[in-house]
Amino acid sequence: MNKNINNIVNFGDRICATLECNGRRLASVNGSEFGSMESVKRALLEASGRYSGMAVLTVRNCTQGWRDISALATMRRPEFNPRPATSVSTPRVGAQYLIPWAS
Repeated sequence: MNKNINNIVNFGDRICATLECNGRRLASVNGSEFGSMESVKRALLEASGRYSGMAVLTVRNCTQGWRDISALATMRRPEFNPRPATSVSTPRVGAQYLIPWAS
């Protein structure tokens, strides 16, 4: 199927957009402050956090009456945060004791 329709976003158009990955909604935006499709994608990626894989991008322009569904692949893997070094011999105030062989 040949897609010859240009979905243009103008500043002031009411936009409702979502980004879903593996059936889970990562982010959604609603507003009229977007001037292009690229600004909608940027806002969704900033709101979604870190994920990797294929996501479904759905953009609905309520003003012009069109909807665009496309795939968006990314390799934005979660950052690795190693456990901070804790002192085993000193218990924390108001918390449980740390057991070295159980953690």
